[in-house]
Amino acid sequence: MKTAIIATLCVAAAMASTPLLTKEFADQVNAKTNGQWTASHVNGRIMDGATLSDVKKLMGVKKVDKHVLPPRVFTAAEKAMAIPDSFDAAAQWPHCPSITHIRDQSACGSCWAVAAAEAISDRYCIAGGQANLEISAANLMECCWWCGSGCEGGDPASAWSYWTSTGLTSDACQPYPFPKCAHHQKSGSSPYPPCPSNTYPTPSCSSSCSASNASYVLNKGKTSYTLAGAEDFQRELLAHGPFEVAFDVYEDFVSYTGGVYVRTSSQYLGGHAVRVVGWGTLNSVPYWKIANSWNDDWGLSGYFLIKRGVDECGIEDSGAAGEPNA
Repeated sequence: MKTAIIATLCVAAAMASTPLLTKEFADQVNAKTNGQWTASHVNGRIMDGATLSDVKKLMGVKKVDKHVLPPRVFTAAEKAMAIPDSFDAAAQWPHCPSITHIRDQSACGSCWAVAAAEAISDRYCIAGGQANLEISAANLMECCWWCGSGCEGGDPASAWSYWTSTGLTSDACQPYPFPKCAHHQKSGSSPYPPCPSNTYPTPSCSSSCSASNASYVLNKGKTSYTLAGAEDFQRELLAHGPFEVAFDVYEDFVSYTGGVYVRTSSQYLGGHAVRVVGWGTLNSVPYWKIANSWNDDWGLSGYFLIKRGVDECGIEDSGAAGEPNA
């Protein structure tokens, strides 16, 4: 028994100190993908040198047991809408800079709040032309106590419900509190400071702006709802723009650098929230185009493609969205 305990502790210690992304690991992944997508051990400063434990802390989706939002009900006109073979929100709404803005959650499991704030920002621009309004992920992460636990994770659907019930201030008023950081500790190897050994503590909720040149205004949504299924995802994106989805992350995903991702690994890391911005087909493989929150030096300049229509890693199970007040 004592030997087994010691062995378990040794494995845990190795997980805490050994970088996940190594050349050997990336080579093993590439041998399994059949050229459909590519992996690399050099993949963005937030992952460079990160251990398995480091990466797990970024998986911040914690779904609540109750149904906090109703499902989306499409109108007859929306159901009759022709669905094109490909679509990109940035091309459809080029006047909205938030659509191409890749945020950085830093060493915090706030993906649930970051993805929601990003998509809500997109929708304010698309629906009302408010191109300069970017919603504060910090305000959502810090103040929605019933969404979850801030940097320790939260529920995407609850985030959208909070937007309609309480409202969210702007990023100009309450900017994201954590700096960009690099997980590795090698001196001079990154322009960013090292990430902390643990996730950042969630700051206290504030009802004032941290920036003196901004006003504390809560922007409330008109309605919010959930989505499920590839066709409903497409109709929602066509009608109202990007929205938030959650999916299961496995260790091979961290090494992704291009192509259409399909899981090859069995090591589960956790749930992650991201933003759907388009779809298309690459080498006869249908995909979703997704904006991640690990800065623009990860993956495809901050984006990734994942196989569409087969609920890859559960990505078509749980979308969350809503409409702003005009």
